[in-house]
Amino acid sequence: MDLFGGRKGPLIAISNLDTRLRVGIWDHEREFQPVHVNLVLAPDAARLLPGGGGIDYRPIVRWVQEEWPAAPHTPLLETRLRELIDFVFACDLGVVWLDAALSKPQACPQARGVGVRMALSRGEHAVLFASGGRPGNGH
Repeated sequence: MDLFGGRKGPLIAISNLDTRLRVGIWDHEREFQPVHVNLVLAPDAARLLPGGGGIDYRPIVRWVQEEWPAAPHTPLLETRLRELIDFVFACDLGVVWLDAALSKPQACPQARGVGVRMALSRGEHAVLFASGGRPGNGH
């Protein structure tokens, strides 16, 4: 797996962004629990030029910490990952590639966390998730 999508140039990393979500299959996971968010974003080439503007990560951080926690409980962390990916690509059209990871640090006492991760380009996102489809189910 090419962790950086073959990208050259600067990447924007948001590391260990903490939020609290209701996610998981166990009864106690219907309540809020800590979730760590890690993102690596690749801007399109025009954003790297002088005056190109870069990527403003503040709306992403705000959504993760202030708005996303209002979402109702869901059993799968994969659902939350999809929501995060959808939001980031919709939030800034200058993001052309994304590596997103979510981890629940309290899910397994023997591990620092249990989580999910996905790296994909904007084009792959459009193909994989067109019309609400999910990877692997023929959509």
